[in-house]
Amino acid sequence: MRGRLVFGAGTLAAIVAVGSCKDDVGLTSIPPAPERYIAFLNGANEQTPTTTGAQGLATVTVNGDSIHYRIELSNIDSAFLAHIHHGAAGSSSGIIQNLYIPPKVSTDLNFSGVLIDSTVAVTDVILSQIRADTTYVNVHTKLNPGGEIRGQLFRFQ
Repeated sequence: MRGRLVFGAGTLAAIVAVGSCKDDVGLTSIPPAPERYIAFLNGANEQTPTTTGAQGLATVTVNGDSIHYRIELSNIDSAFLAHIHHGAAGSSSGIIQNLYIPPKVSTDLNFSGVLIDSTVAVTDVILSQIRADTTYVNVHTKLNPGGEIRGQLFRFQ
């Protein structure tokens, strides 16, 4: 009986001690969720849709004044350029950020894998356009130099 009483008193003391702690700063050990954007790339998303078996996924993670980006592709022939453009779905607009450009070599025929995984500093204007969901990623190939697959970037949480 005495062992149970000591255990009970110790448990009560621990509960009182925890309950009396005051923490006005909130949860500080949990980092904020990364600001991440993704785009599903395919030929149907091109301004003039292309018939292709190629597809891909682009991810962009904002880190201060830089972005980390990764483009994964499948079944694409001779991809030689990739960019972020400013523009709505179905429209065509200028390049705001190069992602994959010469002197990087074109992919092989029927390429599947990571095209690029890199980080680059960007301007506040580019970050604002990405955050406004008005940007798209376009991958260009030798067969379709104007763009073979593309997709709108949107916030992913």
